[in-house]
Amino acid sequence: MADLSTTYMGLSLRNPVIVGSSGLTGTVENVRKADEAGAGAIVLKSIFEEQIESQVAGLMESSEPALWHPEAAEYINRYGRENAVSEYLELISKVKDAVSVPIIGSIHCVTAGAWTDFAKRVEQAGADALELNVFVLPSDPRRSGQENEKVYFDIAEAVAGKVSIPVALKIGFYFSGLTQMITRLSRTPVSALVLFNRFYRLDFDIEKQRIVPGDRLSTPQETELPLRWISILSGTVSCDLAATTGVHDAEGVVKHLLAGAKAVQVCSAFYRHGIEYVDNLLGGVTDWMDRHGYDSIEAFRGRMSQEKSGNPAAYERVQFMKFSVGIE
Repeated sequence: MADLSTTYMGLSLRNPVIVGSSGLTGTVENVRKADEAGAGAIVLKSIFEEQIESQVAGLMESSEPALWHPEAAEYINRYGRENAVSEYLELISKVKDAVSVPIIGSIHCVTAGAWTDFAKRVEQAGADALELNVFVLPSDPRRSGQENEKVYFDIAEAVAGKVSIPVALKIGFYFSGLTQMITRLSRTPVSALVLFNRFYRLDFDIEKQRIVPGDRLSTPQETELPLRWISILSGTVSCDLAATTGVHDAEGVVKHLLAGAKAVQVCSAFYRHGIEYVDNLLGGVTDWMDRHGYDSIEAFRGRMSQEKSGNPAAYERVQFMKFSVGIE
């Protein structure tokens, strides 16, 4: 029987399949199902910085007379934050009592701000690790790329330096120098980088002429982006790499492990098939390992990374060529 055990961020995992942060991981019941299905680790549903700010703003608006008294306004502000945070900390505590699999808290960050204190409380609530879901949309022409990038480093340094549990940074790919950015981030106190975040997508309803949400779930084709970059960066960065976005089957899991990922996060596939689908993924990975004579994950992890390739230029090819793909 193939050994699927591995390590990620210094945590011992029974296998590299992680249930990614989503609405599915926001209840004790679903987390227990994921554990029973065999998940290597579980990332809890994110708590959003904007969500907390919105709740606080709502309290302030409903208590407008309180703004006449600075002490009262400060109390309302503190109460709003504390209420949202306490609910999340309670979820962590309940989940840790219910399962033995590693539990990773998740914060959707915009600024470093109060997250340093929150990170410490996540650790105290029992989380085994923390994932910082960071994204700054580079849409403001008044902000330079360097200013946008600084936010990531500020958050990584401030939060990871505050706790003793490992911290992962989940990022997107909107950087002018992606390799350099990821390499520099890997040298911060974070233990892992998760590539890549799948952001909210918009679409147009041309009949009603209004903005509507785009596809909420990923497609298998979307995994080609993290696959390229993990295979290029594997072995050259100073922290673990985890893959996410577009992994829908065991083949996708195997591909990212061959590229060099230490773990693979799955989300959309569980919305389509249920969290119990973890067992299907693990069975497929085991079957592939048996067919190819691998008795452990480490026996093949990174085998197809650029670093170990006999044709490293293939990973950086950016144009189609007729002789290689058969199209004009």
